[in-house]
Amino acid sequence: MTPKRQAKRTPQPVAVGLLLLAGCASRPAPQAQPTPNELAPPLAPAPAGPLTLNTSIEAICATRAGKAVLDRDLPGLTTRPEFAMFKGMTLKQLQPMSKGHLTDATLAKVASDLAALNTKTAGR
Repeated sequence: MTPKRQAKRTPQPVAVGLLLLAGCASRPAPQAQPTPNELAPPLAPAPAGPLTLNTSIEAICATRAGKAVLDRDLPGLTTRPEFAMFKGMTLKQLQPMSKGHLTDATLAKVASDLAALNTKTAGR
């Protein structure tokens, strides 16, 4: 081979190597990170009517006072790992699945406290 041919071949691998390195150095465009509000699940709408045992648990929890009643009368209900699975149900619907934890007496206490809460809210 003549020296001219070697000189022509040498730049080719260097050029390919530079192109490969340039491709490795490029980064994808940064993606916009979601804000914490975008990651949070949507809140349940506040119930239109009075809170009762036939109101969904999620709707009761949508009001601060309603959640306080559930936390006081049924401690641990709103913090259970399964909460997401039953929050759309009413307390009446959940009672048969509670293995006896939601007794008629317990639900009567919750109903009484919710009724008292409804009376306070209506008086405003």
